[in-house]
Amino acid sequence: MEKRKRGELAVVAAFVLLGFLLALQLKSVRLHTAVDATSASRLETLQNLYNDLVNERDGLASQLATAQSELEEYRKAAADGEGSEALKQEVEYLSLVAGLTDVEGPGVMVILRDSTAENTTGDEADYLIHDSDLLSVVNELRDAGAQALSLNGERILATSEIRCAGSVVLINGQRVTAPFILYAIGDPTTLYNALTMRGGVVDVLSQWKIQVDVTMSEKLLIEGYKGTVATDYLSPATQADEGGEAG
Repeated sequence: MEKRKRGELAVVAAFVLLGFLLALQLKSVRLHTAVDATSASRLETLQNLYNDLVNERDGLASQLATAQSELEEYRKAAADGEGSEALKQEVEYLSLVAGLTDVEGPGVMVILRDSTAENTTGDEADYLIHDSDLLSVVNELRDAGAQALSLNGERILATSEIRCAGSVVLINGQRVTAPFILYAIGDPTTLYNALTMRGGVVDVLSQWKIQVDVTMSEKLLIEGYKGTVATDYLSPATQADEGGEAG
């Protein structure tokens, strides 16, 4: 009798253990299914974002190719005598001031590097170069008469954005990282003094041990802008009425 009870208990224990193992297996299957579903959903979202970016890039590339082709036709027509000399000079001038052509001239080269000082504030971001720091340098150079600017090879126009995107900086939609190299064409002495004066932008950045080197140069080369400028909301203005609205 005693042996029979032990046998029954053993069978019950075996069924309980089996049920526990089956429950664990079911829970594991459900968990993996949920994870797979989440991963698949995220992958689909990322794929859609990637496809949208690729389409946008291809569209911009097509617009750029069209604009460059039209510009080349205008230049060729002017060079072949189909247009007046004044038209040729006007095209060249507008291309120059719009930042679409390579330019060279005297100016300054500015190199900015993240701080290598010991972190005493607990916030690593305090020792890194931010978009606001770059904008401060760019604005100072513009105020000092810089006629052409570039950042890490990207031409800076009036429409160029300089903003942080995580650990990188976006300029003309391109990701750039430190060290940041700025070229500015203008009067070298004036540009140099504007940046390095006491209490100026370089002085402020040095308080955070951010390394800024400013060098005058007799000749710098700044390449033309290679992107496109959005004009879909722009049209030539008609004569405005007294209220300031186009008639």
